[in-house]
Amino acid sequence: YMNNTIFDDVFRTMIEKMPYLAVPLINEVFHTSYPEDVKITQLRNEHQQEDGEIITDSCLLIGRKMYHIECQSTDDMTMVIRMIEYDFAIALEDASINPDHMYEIQFPHSCVLYLRHNANTPDTLKAKILLPDEQAFYYQIPTVKVQNYTRDEIFRKRLLFFLPFYILRYEKDLNNIEENSSKLNALVAEYT
Repeated sequence: YMNNTIFDDVFRTMIEKMPYLAVPLINEVFHTSYPEDVKITQLRNEHQQEDGEIITDSCLLIGRKMYHIECQSTDDMTMVIRMIEYDFAIALEDASINPDHMYEIQFPHSCVLYLRHNANTPDTLKAKILLPDEQAFYYQIPTVKVQNYTRDEIFRKRLLFFLPFYILRYEKDLNNIEENSSKLNALVAEYT
């Protein structure tokens, strides 16, 4: 496999330098209809905790809604736990107290962008959280499997954010493609 941090760096750079590319992605995942020129505020990615600092891939504010998108190169069974931790840290920074002296903690709208996936990669990350008083609440967030999107869908839905990761669909066949000139020419033609 290629170096996964390269993809993380590409993701973070695009979010930082071209956050407007995330708008069609947010519209796709969260069924919103923001115009591509909507005002986006980038929130801090570093969140202080007692035991140190956690760094999220992205946290964006559109209007009054926070969106948290994590980019994941491979399927990871602990991802849901990390997302709860990240979302809780994000929510605590914006916690407010109401007139009844009750804190309100608003979790962001979150998703995980999987650059690679397999048959076990879920469509939704889920966790059941049990409280001491026997109440339970369910944390669940959608996943986005980039390789499920065809070239035509990427352009039709304006998901240009996916383009740097498109080559990953050929990752397992790269050696074969390099040795076969017709396959290499087909790949070059597709990219052109």
